[in-house]
Amino acid sequence: MSIGSKVKRFRETKGISQGDLAIRLEVAQSTISSIESDKNIPNSVLLSKIAKELEVDMNDFFEDTKTINNVYDNNDKVAIGFGNNNTFTVSGLSEKVLELYEERIKELKEQVEYWKSQSKGSK
Repeated sequence: MSIGSKVKRFRETKGISQGDLAIRLEVAQSTISSIESDKNIPNSVLLSKIAKELEVDMNDFFEDTKTINNVYDNNDKVAIGFGNNNTFTVSGLSEKVLELYEERIKELKEQVEYWKSQSKGSK
């Protein structure tokens, strides 16, 4: 379950509307809507405020998520990053989607190697 889905579930459990939560957090209602529909991910400050308003622990937003800290392929580090620490958090993605991403990364690496070899050959 995504962070946005959890925000919505916790909000609805408390019987609070998006508008009311937005007022309490001093943000636009559209901000809450975009978080709940997974169009935006709240930063840590806003997520902390949401947790406080909904009376949940911040860790509750991260249960059932998979975190890929680093991905290695042939001893080459593939940068899958979010922020400065090369961490990408995957929430609510199926294993098949993860496989497709990994496959696409492999294809892109093969393309890079091809173009590197072409540029060496033309010199």
